[in-house]
Amino acid sequence: MKKILIIEDNIEIRENTAELLELSNYKVIVASNGNSGFYLAKNDSPDLILCDLMMPETDGREFLKLAKEDSVVCDIPLIFFSAGSLFPDVIKELVKASTGYLQKPFSEEELLTTIKNGLDKRIINTPVIHNA
Repeated sequence: MKKILIIEDNIEIRENTAELLELSNYKVIVASNGNSGFYLAKNDSPDLILCDLMMPETDGREFLKLAKEDSVVCDIPLIFFSAGSLFPDVIKELVKASTGYLQKPFSEEELLTTIKNGLDKRIINTPVIHNA
């Protein structure tokens, strides 16, 4: 069973996303900010990280910086998601530095497809973008 780490400050989005993934036979661990998410990523070795971009304290960009500098976390596929309107060049920058980007709100199908493609990234090494 693949393990997904969700880093999301909004409890409703975090719980709903976790439930959707659990119903799709993923093991899910959750964190409410980038610092606790980094700790979980380093210690629990998830197969994929789904990380909100805009959070108080340690946001998604800071999490990316921490992840890229850590030999344990740097190879874990990372998909950002955000409700904010990001400029196309910012999205391109994030996709280039990570595995992909998912725009909130997203459908169950978009989430599951993005997760599957992100997990496949270890094999094909291609960024995944939905609703960008």
